[in-house]
Amino acid sequence: MNALNSQPLKSLVLTAWQATCVYVASNYAQQFSGANKETKVLRQLRQDLSYAHPSIQFVGPDNQAKFKQWEIDLVCILGDETIAIEGKYKIESDGAIPDNRKLAFFDIYKLEQYVSSGNYSRGLFLWLTNVPNYLREPTGDSSNFSTHHERMYLPNTPLTANRAKNKMPLPLILSGQYAFNWQHVLPYNQWHMLTLEV
Repeated sequence: MNALNSQPLKSLVLTAWQATCVYVASNYAQQFSGANKETKVLRQLRQDLSYAHPSIQFVGPDNQAKFKQWEIDLVCILGDETIAIEGKYKIESDGAIPDNRKLAFFDIYKLEQYVSSGNYSRGLFLWLTNVPNYLREPTGDSSNFSTHHERMYLPNTPLTANRAKNKMPLPLILSGQYAFNWQHVLPYNQWHMLTLEV
């Protein structure tokens, strides 16, 4: 059996995510712009995964699986493994950095719900950005929701803010421990990626 065909799905997804990030960061970011830019990045991930392992089945990113009132960005299925993916792709022109930090934590919260339902073997939160502020400690309303480099979120730590979007519960409490270890996509490049497993 081909070694690639025997890899667990998580490993295949992470390898394809790296390839997707390198592609975007290698002067192809203009292909991933506009209102549906995150969907475009997830389409690229799906394409990279399909090339790596044609047997993987997908739900999304265009027709998304539903869980309660939420839509899952991308679901990958291979054998008895089913991975739910929530993705973020944020660029300099987006703005709304405090809200995007909160939404990142809300995505992790949703992934925890997906996995605890027993319908998904794991969840992956994938983020690609060229905005250095996400890697720095914030002040103000989103300070609890910091995504800064080397932040360690400890289980059951309440995250509070004066306001939130998308009916996010406040305080928001996650059950897992998460290390925000951002990685350069390419050396001497402003693009960074983050991967968190639920």
